[in-house]
Amino acid sequence: MKLTSTMSGCRVLAFAAVLGLPTLATAQQQPLSRALAALTAQATRQGLSEQDLLNPVVTSQHTDASTGLTHIYLRQRHQGIEVYGAVANATVAANGKLVALRHSFLPNVAAQARTSSPSLTAAQGVAAAARALSLPAPRALSVVKDGQPTAGLVFSKGGISLDDILVKLMYQPLPSGELALAWDVTISTLDAQHYWNVRVDASTGALLDQADYTISEPVSFAELTQRSLATQTWPQVTSQPTTGNRVTVPNSYSVFPLTIESPNHGASQLVVNPADAMYSPFGWHDVNGVAGADSTNTKGNNVYAYLDRNGLNTFRKGASPDGGATQVFDFPFAAAAQPTTNSDAAVTNLFYWNNLMHDVMASKGFTEAAGNFQVKNYSNTGIGNDPVRAEAQDGAGLATPNLNNANFTITADGQPPRMQMYEWSGLTSVSVTAPTALAGPLNVAEGNNGRTLNAVGPITGNLVAVNDGSAQPTRGCNTPLVNAAAVNGNIALIRRGKCNFSAKIKIAQDAGARMVVMMDSIPNAAALVTMAGTAPDSVGIRIPSVFISYNDGIRLKTALDAGQTVTITAGSAPRRDGDFDNGIVAHEYGHGISGRLTGGAANATCLNNAEQMGEGWSDFFALWMTTKPGDLGTTPRGIGTYASYEPTTGFGIRTQMYSTNMALNDLTYADLGASPYTAVHAIGEIWAATLWDLNWALIGRYGYNNDLKALTGGNNVALRLVIEGLKLQGCRPGFLDGRNGILKADSALNNAANSALIWQVFARRGMGFNAVQGSSAVITDQTAGYSLPPTLSVAKRLNEQLLEVYPNPANSQILVRTQVNSKASVGVELVNLMGQVVRSSSVAAHTVQQEGVKLQTADLSAGVYVVRLTTSEGTITKKVVVQH
Repeated sequence: MKLTSTMSGCRVLAFAAVLGLPTLATAQQQPLSRALAALTAQATRQGLSEQDLLNPVVTSQHTDASTGLTHIYLRQRHQGIEVYGAVANATVAANGKLVALRHSFLPNVAAQARTSSPSLTAAQGVAAAARALSLPAPRALSVVKDGQPTAGLVFSKGGISLDDILVKLMYQPLPSGELALAWDVTISTLDAQHYWNVRVDASTGALLDQADYTISEPVSFAELTQRSLATQTWPQVTSQPTTGNRVTVPNSYSVFPLTIESPNHGASQLVVNPADAMYSPFGWHDVNGVAGADSTNTKGNNVYAYLDRNGLNTFRKGASPDGGATQVFDFPFAAAAQPTTNSDAAVTNLFYWNNLMHDVMASKGFTEAAGNFQVKNYSNTGIGNDPVRAEAQDGAGLATPNLNNANFTITADGQPPRMQMYEWSGLTSVSVTAPTALAGPLNVAEGNNGRTLNAVGPITGNLVAVNDGSAQPTRGCNTPLVNAAAVNGNIALIRRGKCNFSAKIKIAQDAGARMVVMMDSIPNAAALVTMAGTAPDSVGIRIPSVFISYNDGIRLKTALDAGQTVTITAGSAPRRDGDFDNGIVAHEYGHGISGRLTGGAANATCLNNAEQMGEGWSDFFALWMTTKPGDLGTTPRGIGTYASYEPTTGFGIRTQMYSTNMALNDLTYADLGASPYTAVHAIGEIWAATLWDLNWALIGRYGYNNDLKALTGGNNVALRLVIEGLKLQGCRPGFLDGRNGILKADSALNNAANSALIWQVFARRGMGFNAVQGSSAVITDQTAGYSLPPTLSVAKRLNEQLLEVYPNPANSQILVRTQVNSKASVGVELVNLMGQVVRSSSVAAHTVQQEGVKLQTADLSAGVYVVRLTTSEGTITKKVVVQH
């Protein structure tokens, strides 16, 4: 087996395993030789031939200084051409022991390859990719960095890409099993909304495959509005700036610091000297490794943070706050103001949190060698020149603003990623203030025609049903309106149907209406409509509009028909700035972590399969970074509650809140593929819920450590296992691959000290020993399983930590769940301190594992009781307090 290395851009023959011709450094040779031998043995057993294994390429390799583990990532080649998606990862311990090996090399590549000579040139491949993506034809395309097509070339931007265009000749596997010769082309669109990686046929230019490595958090804000209307917390008055008369302190940042999730979760603080001496040794404003700051703004080694309201997508003069020679970034934050008022504070907070993520994650294994984000790599490992480009209030000032989202572009080591943080729409509030019988808020969806309520300001007026003189007068499609005089200066009620929304609104505006309330004509419709505009009718619309349900509309129309005066008050809170929702910032940065570590730092294409858990890792990182001392695993946690105008107790932008209490979050592997757990964010919720359980199980064992850069404490142990698991799980993982990566990480780092606990956590969420993953490219072929490995001793399986009793203390009822297997029914008893059984139940094992058993406690005396669980393997107990 001959081997080639592409690390650091090298195209030099590195190793000949069969002939023993070493040209790599000896420190790299030994683990590499071990990995190749193991790969050869495994692949041969699986039916791959010697030719299939000939001359793979090392895409990246690094040794972790703290663990001694060497991680090696390879890609299959045929005739010197790499096969897309055919990768292997191997991890070797310092003693030469193989820790992990996983590969997706393909059999019979020689027979499946169509050709090895492209008909199209690399430039023609770029043009074909542009056509496939509906982009303009490239202009003045030129080679920026020449090289062999099989190793990769770099072209100029060509007027179609923000960054230089990367091109490489590769084989693309087809569903038929054939290997098509293809040009692999990477284009970053000019609006920075997509980072396309496509493969076009090198003979015909036809599109073969594509993936977008800009990971977004799209959300239906209309849905959020309906869900949170009853609990919205938008400010009524402008708060005072938070800085006051604070004493100026050098090297300080006014931010919502570590563990404070958002302005709703705590006050801003002045943080002094936050850079970590080990992981950012020259401070956050260094780029050259020489003592002394190299900038006085928010441009540093780990991140360039800047304001990008106009969507220019570049760091430029004046786009970031200046802290002066003493590095004082103390800017005011006004909670109820529009985001533009807080721009300097927003960029400062974004800069702080990106640096914080860098330093904390480096302490757990996302290091320079592993491919983290830095201009200069002080250890001379990995590839530099790739700080995060963090764009605050991105596109908020455009004619059609970027709203209600955030994204992160995953790149390979040496290519700077991009984080874009958006503003979020201020919640629209529409209420009936008279008559008293109808008073209260209405569920509404703001229209996409005309001006927003946020732009117009609060409106109060009487509601008037339009009359267009037709047989269905409230449709409002005929002009002029018969009752134009009554509509003038008031709020028009119009019924959906007959003509388009924009025409109706324009007719009402022409009659003098200040606002339109559009009622649905369909009873019990599933969702409200946002009323998209239709040209040319939408041209010239200046008044706001909202959509309400049929049932609400009928109530209002009935009152009007009875001669009652119906008064409406409408308004909108200021937009929220995602730069202050630290959970979302940490979530976005998390995409960079999982993207760089899965499959190796040089491979940004390993998380584009259906069952990948990218959103889950990101949610876990967000939750972990914002956990406060004294928090409990059972405490329900949302994601993005600040940005979405929900209270801190809200769901935010997720379907369930995160909690170790299965009564609050009952997600399991069985939910994968069932609605709504078919989209990436919902799929990620299942994985994040499991990692969150693991975090708290380890805290239960080792305690919580306030020092988030330490290696002790259950929280730090959990994060380190998750980070190491990313390196071990392999490319295109499914849930069970991720589970196995964490188990292997515990074996390598802790001598499997937590293996039983890890199995118990995953088994509870349906990823037990008897679970079956199926293909990681499919989300409906898995089988959930709740059993523990038979090799686990009964002593390890029968543990108080396996018994969940909630709530504790209890009032009227407790819910009992367990992860313990049982070959027979399970007995659940509640025993008082006199030894008397006061409640008992016998249920099937799967019932107590999944749904749990409810025991009534309302009529019991207050005091201490014992929950006793009897299984075929033994008995476990747990104390519970009953309080009234």
